[in-house]
Amino acid sequence: MNNGQTLGELLRDCADSVGGKNYFLTLAETIRTTREGIIVGEKKQINYSAGIMTWNKTLHADNWRLLLETAKVRTKDGNILLPSEDKRHKSILNMIRTLKPLTFTVTPTHSSDGEGFSFNALEVIDDRTTQISPLFKALFVMPIDVVRKTMV
Repeated sequence: MNNGQTLGELLRDCADSVGGKNYFLTLAETIRTTREGIIVGEKKQINYSAGIMTWNKTLHADNWRLLLETAKVRTKDGNILLPSEDKRHKSILNMIRTLKPLTFTVTPTHSSDGEGFSFNALEVIDDRTTQISPLFKALFVMPIDVVRKTMV
């Protein structure tokens, strides 16, 4: 999120760029009902009723599962990179290195609905701090009713 923008403002901005809240929520619901095989497949896209979401990197199931698992963990500072003593440190570090360039792009079917938006799955702050992007959490992890309430 940029410039102190709240999650609600970010979600509303993204919704406006794809035709409104209903289209944004339809995308989030479509993502949740999409089988993992499609997400980690070669096609690198999900179609939903009002547009398409693509990504720039083929995902491997083990990294994908670790990313989703990590996105669900709540830490005080949002840092997903565990201390080096933690037995999961190496696998999370490797996942971060692999998925750092991962970018999702959402494009509405009709250009009159908006320009769409792009976001990274991870936000690398520095060598010791990496966070899951708020948009990734909203679209892939947060319960739909929480996303809907956050957008109000």
